[in-house]
Amino acid sequence: MTPPVVIPPWGPTIGGPRAKRLTLTVSRPGGMRTVRLGCTPVYGTHPRAVEACALLSRARGNPASVRLPWTGCLQQYDPIAVSATGVWNGRPVQYQRTFSNPCELRAATGVIFSF
Repeated sequence: MTPPVVIPPWGPTIGGPRAKRLTLTVSRPGGMRTVRLGCTPVYGTHPRAVEACALLSRARGNPASVRLPWTGCLQQYDPIAVSATGVWNGRPVQYQRTFSNPCELRAATGVIFSF
């Protein structure tokens, strides 16, 4: 008798244990946007999917581990909250952070949340 198949809360994983699939959200006062990003192969609704997948691949699917050249940003307060949930190489991804402004977001995560 085979054990039942358990589907994780983020849904079935395309590509099996090597799946790379995220739901990305950007929230700011006045609105919220969400896109889907798959990286094996590259697919989804992210407008810069190839670039975002390249950054995430180097960071092993963790937006907090993205390393970019230093960028100076003005000290303005225009908060922007982001989240990434899904699966990367079969491991769950849960990332949430609020940045002081869009420049700080881009300096930390590149094009991952550029939509």
